[in-house]
Amino acid sequence: MSTSTAPTTATPDPSTSDGSPDPTSGDLHLLRILETGIAAEVGTPAEPPRYTVPVVFSRQVTPVERARIEDPATARRLSGAVGPGRVGPELRLVVSDRRLLVENTTLAELRDGLAAELAAFLRELGEDVRAASAERVSAAARRAGDVERRDATVHAAVEQIRFV
Repeated sequence: MSTSTAPTTATPDPSTSDGSPDPTSGDLHLLRILETGIAAEVGTPAEPPRYTVPVVFSRQVTPVERARIEDPATARRLSGAVGPGRVGPELRLVVSDRRLLVENTTLAELRDGLAAELAAFLRELGEDVRAASAERVSAAARRAGDVERRDATVHAAVEQIRFV
């Protein structure tokens, strides 16, 4: 009996134009609006003035990312960045599994600048998360170096002691 194996294709690692790995490839970003999650009244004469627009994230959100996204200061900042009066002050961002619920907004507000501001915010968040991670790695390396130096100092001192 013979079995055949379907060929597999490797997915290349995301890389930059020079071929080096892209450090932002794992960053959180928004993929698309989940149309089936938009209220049925949207696009009809009964459309509410504001509603929730669900947007799909590229991956699961970490607790640190969630805290920054859901911070009311983030919604205020985004509202202000789009322009006074262009986004309502009651904008709210809620993470629900792999979705961002953009509450108290409209598709027009997203089209007219809010989507771009959300994308810019997530890029900045990715930079902040990478910087914090690099600092943790650096601090761990410094601690490891301190331990190695201490161990070498103690070892050198112990080597000089003789019980004769």
